[in-house]
Amino acid sequence: MKSLNAQLLAFKSSVFDRADGETAQALRQLEADARAETAGATFLKVGDRAPDFTLGDAEGKMHHLGNYLSQGPVFVLFFKGGWCPYSSLTLRAWEDVAATVRKNGGRVLAISPQKPSRAALVRESNGVSFPVLADCGSKVAEAFGVATQAKPIAREILAKMGCNLPEENDGDVWSLPRASEFLIGSDGIIRLAHVSAVYFERLEPQEGLEALRRAKAESLAHA
Repeated sequence: MKSLNAQLLAFKSSVFDRADGETAQALRQLEADARAETAGATFLKVGDRAPDFTLGDAEGKMHHLGNYLSQGPVFVLFFKGGWCPYSSLTLRAWEDVAATVRKNGGRVLAISPQKPSRAALVRESNGVSFPVLADCGSKVAEAFGVATQAKPIAREILAKMGCNLPEENDGDVWSLPRASEFLIGSDGIIRLAHVSAVYFERLEPQEGLEALRRAKAESLAHA
C-alpha cells in the first residue's frame, strides 16, 4: 500500500495534469506563499500545554478533550473539510491505523471548520470510526495556532471547483486550518506537533502511531 504522502503527491500531480496554465500558476503561487507564511508562523509545539476544548459532531454530541485525555493520549487532526480530496485521503489513512491507536490506549479526533451537518457525510463517505468535529469559526484552530484565511486567489479556485466555502463553514467565513496533527499526552502536554504549509505533505499515520507507542512506554517507565 502506498504511503499517505505518496497518495497525496499523486493526487497533486493529477490536479496539475488537468489544470489550465493560469490555474497551475496560481496553485504554484499559493504554495510558495503558504510555505513562506508557515515558516514565520507561531503554533503550539512539543512541550506546550494543549488548549482544552469542547466541540460538537453531526448528531449534536459534545466532545470534550479533557474527557478523552482522562482515558489516554489523543491525536488531534485538523483538516479543511469533506470537499477537499487531500483531506479525504488523510482521514482514510488515519482510519487504517485507528483500531491500533485505540489498542495502544489512544484516540483520534478530526476537526474542520465545516458546519456540523457536514460531519456525518464526511464520516460516511470516508468510512471513519473516530469523531469528526465542527470547529465553526475556527476557534480551536486559532488556539493551536494553525488557523489561516483563504486568499482571494484561493477563493477563485475554490469557486471553480464548485466549493462555496462560506456555505460549508456556515457563514461568511474563509478560515481554513493548516494541515496539522498533534499528539497530546494524558497530562495535556503536546508530545508531537506536525504543521505543514501544504495539504500534500502530512504526518504519516504510522509515524504518529510510533510516537504514541513511545509515549506509552515512557508513561509505563515512570509509573
